[in-house]
Amino acid sequence: MNAARKLRPKRAVAKPRGAAKDGATVQPLFQPNMLVANADIASSTLTRIRHDHSVISETRYLNCLFSETNFEGSSFQGCGFDGCVVENASLRGVELRNCDVEGLVIDGINVGELLKQLTGR
Repeated sequence: MNAARKLRPKRAVAKPRGAAKDGATVQPLFQPNMLVANADIASSTLTRIRHDHSVISETRYLNCLFSETNFEGSSFQGCGFDGCVVENASLRGVELRNCDVEGLVIDGINVGELLKQLTGR
């Protein structure tokens, strides 16, 4: 065996979700009923994450994908979602207040432009 071959790092073995080195269960980074403040999350994919009944404040999501993510009963204050995509999610009962919706597209409809035309702002 040559020296170069000995120095190669071992490949990481994928562990089942929630598994730790010692076999204990690891809690997911995001879970229900949490407070998230002053976070910067960029170019991430958040799939099947439960944010429900959480308060998210002054947090910036940049170019993220939210897929099958639950935001039921959550509050977002001073957050940014520039370049994000939300798919396969329920937005029932969602209320946007004092938000910049320029470029907001829902199912192919540019809601930001539509609101601009309706309100003249």
